[in-house]
Amino acid sequence: MSLLALIDDYLDAAPAQACDVERIGPFRLFFRRDSEMPEISYARPVRGERAGTLEEIAAVRAAFLARGRRPRWEYLEELNPELGALLVQAGIPAPTRRPLQVVTAERFHPESSTLAQVRYITPDEAPATDAVLATAFGGDPAEADGSFLRGLIERGACAVAAFVGGKPVAAGLHSPVGSATEVAGVGTHPEWRRKGLAGAVTSALVADALARGCGCIFLSAGDESVARVYGRLGFERVGTALDTMLPPEL
Repeated sequence: MSLLALIDDYLDAAPAQACDVERIGPFRLFFRRDSEMPEISYARPVRGERAGTLEEIAAVRAAFLARGRRPRWEYLEELNPELGALLVQAGIPAPTRRPLQVVTAERFHPESSTLAQVRYITPDEAPATDAVLATAFGGDPAEADGSFLRGLIERGACAVAAFVGGKPVAAGLHSPVGSATEVAGVGTHPEWRRKGLAGAVTSALVADALARGCGCIFLSAGDESVARVYGRLGFERVGTALDTMLPPEL
C-alpha cells in the first residue's frame, strides 16, 4: 500500500467512532455526534471510485443542510485530482491547498522550550486547554468547556500543552489508529506566538507517537509558512490536502 493510501485509510478510520457515517454515491459523509463545530463534519471521496456527479454533490450538500451542518469536503489531491473542478462547477468554493507532510524517526529533529513546560494535559486541564485552542483558531473561548477535548482523550488521543506559570498557552494532539496517526489541532494563544511553542508541542506529540510504535506520522500544515516550521522538525511534503466548506450565506 502506498503512503498516500495509508494516510487516506487513516482519514476514513479515525473519525468513524465519533461520527454518524453515511454514503452518497462515491462520497462518505462523517457527522460528528459530540460537536457541531463545522470543521469536523465533512464528506470524503471513497478511494478508487469515480469523481462523482453534480447531482451527487447536490445530494451531499442537502444531507449536511438537513442536519443543520455546513457542507464541507476534505480529500487528498493526488488521489482525487478531478474533484476540485467538479466542486467548483457545483458552486462550492475552490478548495484550500494545505501541504501534507510526514516525519520518520530517522528525520525527526525535536525542538524543546526553555520558556514553557511541555507535558501531557490532565482531564482537569481540558477546559483551559480547550479555551486556548479556541482562541488560537479564532473561536469563542467562552464556549470551550473541555468536553470535546476530554472525549478525544478518552478515545485514545494524546493531548499535549505548553504551560507558562501553570497555565496552558499552546497545545495540540494526535490520535493513533493502528500504526498511523495525525498530528492535529496545534495552536498557540496569539499572545504567545513566535516563541517556538508550536514546535515544542509538535515535537512532544511526535515523540509520543514514535514511542507508541506509529510508523506513519503526518499532518496538514495550514500554509507554506507553517509547513516550513514543521520542516525544521523533519517533516517533509508528500502531497496536498484539500478542504472546502460552503459559506454560511450559501
